[in-house]
Amino acid sequence: MNLHNWLPSPQKMSDAVQLRASGFTETTMRQSLGMVFLLGLLAGFIPFLANWEQAASVGTALPLARLGAQGSLLQETPFDYISTYFDPIQLGELFQVLAGLPQPLPGWLTAFISAFGEWLNWPLRWLAVWIVYGALVMVCNNVLGATCRLQPFFAATGFAAAPLLLIGLSPIPCLGRVCSVIGVVWAFIIYARANEEVTGLPRLRSLTAVTLPLLFILIATLSAFALFALVIYLFAAGF
Repeated sequence: MNLHNWLPSPQKMSDAVQLRASGFTETTMRQSLGMVFLLGLLAGFIPFLANWEQAASVGTALPLARLGAQGSLLQETPFDYISTYFDPIQLGELFQVLAGLPQPLPGWLTAFISAFGEWLNWPLRWLAVWIVYGALVMVCNNVLGATCRLQPFFAATGFAAAPLLLIGLSPIPCLGRVCSVIGVVWAFIIYARANEEVTGLPRLRSLTAVTLPLLFILIATLSAFALFALVIYLFAAGF
């Protein structure tokens, strides 16, 4: 297998992260797909080690280890909005009991398998976000008058994944959060620049096309949380 068919050249990536126009041309969608997948794997490596250590310290699967940690948090800092409907102490004890359930495999192996599965989800999530978000941006591009085809668009916008490598430093206290914010902002700038380059839209229109899907996702998420809170309230009220 020729890696050149699945990955853009390092020079292309360097040009893209520096917002040079030459970085967003002469790249195929297949190359961007391979790049997003590989960068997702690389970004998830340090979190994989952190997750493995967290799960192995408890001797259970990663989801159960996280559940136990949430149980401890609920017991230490019970929130008022939770205590309205549930006893946070009992809920925390339940989470910790579930985390301590016996496993059919040795604890370290169970921890490794679950952490490894979470690591493999990194590139899959990145690909899903890249495709779904890109589809929404393309709709906005067409509404605003662009006529760009899908393949050049995805080929160019895939380079926005490069600075997201900084998210992989998230397990590091303090520094990880700062790096994650920088990576997300940098990725957004590259995405907007790539969209402007391949669609030929004026900068303001291109920025609008990239921003509107984010607002739509935010509104949809807040609406879902509001609906969930309403259902919980009605359930607690006995309706």
